[in-house]
Amino acid sequence: MSELEKLVRRRMKEEYAKGASAEEISQTLRQLFNGVDPSAERPVQTTPKTN
Repeated sequence: MSELEKLVRRRMKEEYAKGASAEEISQTLRQLFNGVDPSAERPVQTTPKTN
């Protein structure tokens, strides 16, 4: 399993544990993917902004 897959699974579990809806989890994952640079040798995650 790639590091990105591990990161996505961890974030999904964290959001689910907080009681987030499926839509909220989807939004969090979109923010996560928008913060990953696919051209980087080791993708760098930026912290998603929360409201």
